[in-house]
Amino acid sequence: MPARTDILSEIARLRRRNAEAPLRAEQQALARILDDLDVMGGLETVRKQRFSPKLCHGPKPVYGLTPHVWIGAVLWHHPAGYFGYKTLTLLGVWALHQDEKPMIAVGTKHAAFAHPFFDPESYHKLIQRDYTTYYKEDGSPLLDDSTLLITLYDPVERLQLRDEVQRQLATFT
Repeated sequence: MPARTDILSEIARLRRRNAEAPLRAEQQALARILDDLDVMGGLETVRKQRFSPKLCHGPKPVYGLTPHVWIGAVLWHHPAGYFGYKTLTLLGVWALHQDEKPMIAVGTKHAAFAHPFFDPESYHKLIQRDYTTYYKEDGSPLLDDSTLLITLYDPVERLQLRDEVQRQLATFT
């Protein structure tokens, strides 16, 4: 027979899942917007054309529910050199709701190395799949000076917006 704490934790998990269901549906709608804009394909093209395969990885989908519902896709890269691991740069495209309207943001974020020690062998293997092992960054959108583009999403102008997102990604150095 399962322990009482196991049953209570399962009940709490189910309540949390039921409470988050509308937010997850909103995330799926935002994910469709990113699919319409071919964000993953655009990031993959930028990665292949502009970065060394040993220094840039991704794209990877990222998402969150706080402080607002958002979803995005990011590339991550670090500079070459012995101390290049100390700072990671994320290049991403995010979809989020602002005043009940979907918004698209293209921008960059920087993350400092946050692991207690640096082991080059494991770092170079693990960083190819995920950056969160070594950097405390969730990939959430940052709407400030590092944002290259912030615009409302209009499905009628989807193709023009897709071209603009590709143009903004291509200007990143």
